[in-house]
Amino acid sequence: MEDVAGPITGPLAEALARGRDTYNARVAAARPSTAIDGEALLAALRAMDPIVRAAHARDPAVVDTVVSALFDGVLELVPRGVLGPGARLPEVETAWRAVLGASSRMLCADPRRVVAATVNALTRLAEYRGTRLGDWVTTMAALSERAADVDVWLQAGVVAAWRSGLAHARTGALDTCARLPAALAAVAVGLDPTTSEETMARVVERLRGDPWAWPPHVASGEEPPLGIKLVCHIGGFRGFGAGGQFIAPPRVGLREGVFIVTDGERLFELHADFFGATLVAAEPASPGFEPPASRGALALGEGGEVRHGDIGRYFPGLASVTSWASTDLTLAATRPVSHHITLFARSGYGL
Repeated sequence: MEDVAGPITGPLAEALARGRDTYNARVAAARPSTAIDGEALLAALRAMDPIVRAAHARDPAVVDTVVSALFDGVLELVPRGVLGPGARLPEVETAWRAVLGASSRMLCADPRRVVAATVNALTRLAEYRGTRLGDWVTTMAALSERAADVDVWLQAGVVAAWRSGLAHARTGALDTCARLPAALAAVAVGLDPTTSEETMARVVERLRGDPWAWPPHVASGEEPPLGIKLVCHIGGFRGFGAGGQFIAPPRVGLREGVFIVTDGERLFELHADFFGATLVAAEPASPGFEPPASRGALALGEGGEVRHGDIGRYFPGLASVTSWASTDLTLAATRPVSHHITLFARSGYGL
């Protein structure tokens, strides 16, 4: 391998030079089991420069430990296509560098754990369409300066991931939110850090019962007029490399309060709330399986009318559906010629 310190300058180059023999030995030890592109490794290391400079500005004494953790991360992730010029998901690398650079307080406190945990979180977020990696990075940077330690910061990161679109993390995120200090929980859900414990408890309780509530409105006590909103279309055709989930138009049902969707071959759980919607693979569908058509107070009527009590709204595209299911607050419907599920909500918030 080319001398890793050669094309790199500043604190990163100095740390690599101090540990040159150790780092080259790590590369040599990895070669028998891993195809390592030396140029890609150097490029990925070079991209770590702003992170190391931020850590050096925070605490020069831990720079060698930070560089060691980053080096091992790069050595593992470049051959896997997570980092470097050939990265499969370049947005993950961009977000990873951003969150580590902006969260130097946490990185300096526990380099190896933070390096591993942040890339794992971002990779998980990137698995689902519609999640917002940039939102997670911004929130984690804000949390970094307020968290008492790395444990608490990473716990708050679960809440931040849910708020960034990881809808199936909702229950766990709200449980975590209830245990966090009020100021940290507030930042994680997008509220002012001065939000009181009483207000945060009220926000969490409301969010548990209403997936379409928006924390700032709940915290302020505002109650906008209720309406029926078309939330999103989720899914897509998975043939011909299209990147969707369904080989045939899906059908939707409800089981134990969770939407389930199948195309006859695969089965998914569908989770949705104000912050996003995700399809999570479940056990394979048995032949002839039909999702239970469980229906709540939000209902689909004649001519494509979605109704909740005395509130109704017509959606002409729903005049013909193959299946639909609902809770009191959310309705999911499928159509004969579409590989998507359409979601509706009873909400007063701006979706």
